[in-house]
Amino acid sequence: MVHVVVTGAAGRVGRAVLEALKEHGGYEVTAVDRVLPPPGLARRALLLDLTDAGSVYGALAGAEAVIHLGAYPSTAHHPGEQVFVNNTAACAYVAAACSAFGIKRLVYASSITIYQLGRQAHEGGIKTLPANESVAPRPEGYYPLSKWVGEELFSMVGESAGIAVASLRLALVIGPDEYQVRGQPRGRQDASAGLWAYVDARDVAQACCLALERLDQLGPGNHPFNIGAADAHSELPLSEVIPRFVPELAPLAAGLQGSEPAYSIAKARRLLGYEPRHSWRDEVR
Repeated sequence: MVHVVVTGAAGRVGRAVLEALKEHGGYEVTAVDRVLPPPGLARRALLLDLTDAGSVYGALAGAEAVIHLGAYPSTAHHPGEQVFVNNTAACAYVAAACSAFGIKRLVYASSITIYQLGRQAHEGGIKTLPANESVAPRPEGYYPLSKWVGEELFSMVGESAGIAVASLRLALVIGPDEYQVRGQPRGRQDASAGLWAYVDARDVAQACCLALERLDQLGPGNHPFNIGAADAHSELPLSEVIPRFVPELAPLAAGLQGSEPAYSIAKARRLLGYEPRHSWRDEVR
């Protein structure tokens, strides 16, 4: 049994990850969050604050792998500077604890927001569609910057301590119970900030499990992966939607076929074996 610690275990992604790990088998799971996750999904659950170094060290002692999901997910309910301090402190303590305890596998929930895709689309930063990991990070705002600083911290400790890190750059995450509101398609509104990308929380969980299994093959250092759905979050083809909202990308969008997304997951498919199983088309009534 591999002992894995999941931070942020009570959130929309965390719950899906706990369920996936339980279904997979082979893992002894410690769930960490400020509130308790549903019962029966982990061997033990710890209530703690990830900005407290001692608590993080205590939670990770004896672990062989970490899935780090814990973070404020936006600046909607906390001041931006608090979001930045919370998220980066958590990453710093997780990184330091992994280094201290010799934990060699780490999966990190990063974000599509680090790209600032909408602005880069208008300013020539996107050279091909679907957009892949070659788009340069350009975080603007406290939350995107916190996610990018997290990646940089894990890159540093990955190289210095020989830790293999998968940074999953998540599109808009939708829980299986959220499709009637959060999951409604956005093809008739400007969603260029994420190029109309989304992902089901259960597919994020799949990506986390696959990354855990393949990190030894990927080797030390930070390995970024775009994680999204296999289709666009739009009832209309993006070849029609993108020219309306981002005319600068119209020539590139013309090559997108049908419901094809503009946010590439090809690297995750190739190196992780990731294949999204859920679509808003099957969930939205």
